[in-house]
Amino acid sequence: MTMTLNRALSDYVPGYALPQVFYKDPDIYQAEIKKIFNTHWLFAGHISQLPNIGDFFTLDVANESVIITHAPSGELKAYINICRHRGSRICLEKSGSAKLFTCPYHAWSYNLDGDLVAARHMDDDFEPSKYGLHKVWLKCVGGLIFISLAPTPLSTSDMFDNLDDLFALFGFGALKLAQSKRYHIPANWKLAVENYQECYHCTPAHKEFAQIHAMAQSPKEFEKAKQAFADKSDIIHREHNAYFGYARDGQEGYQYGRNPLRQGKLTGSRDGKALAPLLGNLRRFSGGASEFMLGPVNFFLIYDDHMLGYRFMPIDADNCLCEVYWFVNESAEEGTDYNLDDLTWLWDVTTQADKTIIKNNQLGVNSAFYQPGPFSQMESFEQSFIDWYIKTMER
Repeated sequence: MTMTLNRALSDYVPGYALPQVFYKDPDIYQAEIKKIFNTHWLFAGHISQLPNIGDFFTLDVANESVIITHAPSGELKAYINICRHRGSRICLEKSGSAKLFTCPYHAWSYNLDGDLVAARHMDDDFEPSKYGLHKVWLKCVGGLIFISLAPTPLSTSDMFDNLDDLFALFGFGALKLAQSKRYHIPANWKLAVENYQECYHCTPAHKEFAQIHAMAQSPKEFEKAKQAFADKSDIIHREHNAYFGYARDGQEGYQYGRNPLRQGKLTGSRDGKALAPLLGNLRRFSGGASEFMLGPVNFFLIYDDHMLGYRFMPIDADNCLCEVYWFVNESAEEGTDYNLDDLTWLWDVTTQADKTIIKNNQLGVNSAFYQPGPFSQMESFEQSFIDWYIKTMER
């Protein structure tokens, strides 16, 4: 650990926000890339983005780039997007279709299984088999694609053991991507993740969200609504918390919970009415929404008729990217079963507002007068994240 990180860790006071240095120091940022983003599973996309052999898209993870492609075997595979010759990026487009991945620098070419198949004017003793693309771990949760840059990835067996029936109930294998949007946020990635994990700001900052979700109410009112909601016997109301600091050694952290919407609201829409056909094996609207999380920066909000996926990625110490995905039942037809503007309205307007909130948060944290303040009762999950973060950085 660097002296800066050691000093910062010793200055942290439990129950309070992080000291300024955690949001500014480049050495701490590099340690985060190693300990968090190169270690944990990251949401990459959805199988509906790669319907045909040769289809690919790329994902940026800080200063790394990963190719995810549909291989001839039918499997999805992932590779580091650098040529094994002199390191040039190979795929320069965000997505497309290819029979070979050919480096634009010296034309070394790789097949969809990552094998080097062409390298011009090399010596007779050159062995192409030694120069295949660096492979990246890939796992699907239903149709959701996750990658891990770790040499040996964290296990997800606990998650599958406990949530597999819920993935089937919500039809994770029968979703399609309806829309995705990217939001560049001029702030440290932790401020974006922290903001997502607390609803202390929801009532003053997100009037649209607060009209739909009961969690925007006071803690006392929310607990009352949550208890009434949990009294229903439906399987989807159970909770699992093996997340921040609760995961077993060697297992990836995950969390699942179900929260009520406001009285009479069915889903995240302008009027609270249905937006699309029910997901999976659901037979009715329950008046709630589930939260599923895997790893520290991947979040999913599951309404009964559509699902949101949120991914937070660092660009550098001062900038991050929030990418939002909207999923519907794979049988739903745009224009007939759902309207795209209506489907994306709530979480586009909410994320746009969050972008401004987080930017202003960073501007304040940059001040010479910034001092960490104490967390409120409505920031308990953010506190869990910070506790986990501190322990992770101490390792």
